[in-house]
Amino acid sequence: MSEYTIRFEIRRARNGLILKVEESLDDERPPEIICQERYDDEVDGFAEFLRYLNDEFGPSTSRHSPKRIYIKVEPGDKFEDEGEAGGKLGPI
Repeated sequence: MSEYTIRFEIRRARNGLILKVEESLDDERPPEIICQERYDDEVDGFAEFLRYLNDEFGPSTSRHSPKRIYIKVEPGDKFEDEGEAGGKLGPI
């Protein structure tokens, strides 16, 4: 059984990220994928990049799979929103 590997190199660019993907079975030059951030928020932009990475290279899953990868942005556990009366709600 031959071993199959994929190597990812992620570089920060001024307005996004550059992803270089090397697959062990290919003798061609590895593709470079440019992901431009379309968000003012760095966290949302990086989450979208991870979703792209999962969609393109992650395991094929669905809502009916026993396990799947789900990338979600949520507030920090110590974050308190000044606009809410009484701050944030904790776990119920």
